[in-house]
Amino acid sequence: MNLIILGPQGSGKGTQAKLIAEKFGMIHVSSGDLLREAAKQDTDKGRLLADLLTTGQLIPFDTVLEVTEPVLLSAKNGFILDGTPRDLMQAEYLDWYLGERNIKIDKVIFLNIPRDISLARLASRAKIENRTDDTPEGIHARLDIFDNETLPVIDYFRKQGKVVDIDGTPEPQIIFADIVNKLGLI
Repeated sequence: MNLIILGPQGSGKGTQAKLIAEKFGMIHVSSGDLLREAAKQDTDKGRLLADLLTTGQLIPFDTVLEVTEPVLLSAKNGFILDGTPRDLMQAEYLDWYLGERNIKIDKVIFLNIPRDISLARLASRAKIENRTDDTPEGIHARLDIFDNETLPVIDYFRKQGKVVDIDGTPEPQIIFADIVNKLGLI
């Protein structure tokens, strides 16, 4: 099974993706983790990525695909893609790109949380994990981008009948049980 997990920042995408990957032997493909790792490189591209991540701007999709492609293509038991696609053009391209390789997205998990909860969770995460991209300016910019650019991605996959709506406000284990139940993975 190949999955995408989407939701606003702070909705628990990474936590849920890790739980799903571990439980069902999938590969967790976190575009954010892969990009943050690339941003640590002392290269022109690394410095550019670091600047883009700090300001909360979207990373060019060809760059995202460049860092995620090897992992996606090596996933023999399925994958859960976390953090991508971020806009409608990326969703359409990803659908085409994977289709050309006879890979399909089975379901898209949408973790939905209110903006105030997202802000509180991200402020807490910034202190705990010392994430350079979790500045107040970066957080607001990414949430605005989610509202304006990523919500249409959810509509795109909803029209394909692939979206599984999940309340992202309870405790992680309750959310995980809801995902497993709604995906029929029990």
